[in-house]
Amino acid sequence: MFTLTDEEKQALKELAKLSLYEAVLHNKRVQIDADKLPDKFKQHLGAFVTLHKDGRLRGCIGRFEPDQPLYEVIIDMAISASRYDNRFTPVTPDELDHIDIEISVLTPRVRANSVDDIVVGKHGIYVVYENYSGTYLPQVATDMGWSKEEFFRSCCEEKAGIPPQHCKDAELYLYEAIVF
Repeated sequence: MFTLTDEEKQALKELAKLSLYEAVLHNKRVQIDADKLPDKFKQHLGAFVTLHKDGRLRGCIGRFEPDQPLYEVIIDMAISASRYDNRFTPVTPDELDHIDIEISVLTPRVRANSVDDIVVGKHGIYVVYENYSGTYLPQVATDMGWSKEEFFRSCCEEKAGIPPQHCKDAELYLYEAIVF
């Protein structure tokens, strides 16, 4: 299972902060020498970057699909959360000292044998059936007070749009979110 040390978490937060400041202050994308980064940061993983200002949400953008190295996703999502979350105006230079950054790194998905494999509060789920797919982050089940069956059914029907009679045929994948 993929893990991050406290030092690696801190390095990713620093990368997100550097990306945020470079974008807001200079309208540029930070340039990083990938050769100096740990191999873990080069793994293709999904991630979300959430910005809070004085304890209130100020932006959150993520990429679920693991189609880029983690460090690139962190850079892109920090920029996107500060500038392109359409729920908010772009972050201004005056706000930077009041912004806290939270990162959620999504571990690689693992195929589950059944709904029984889900641990509510620990696992996020990704369901696929034919051309339908959907995901819920781990905290959705606990926030909603759902059982593993309710979590799965809602993801299938409401999130992915899978017809109810085909939910039992959907492929189920589990992942975790490392939040820091």
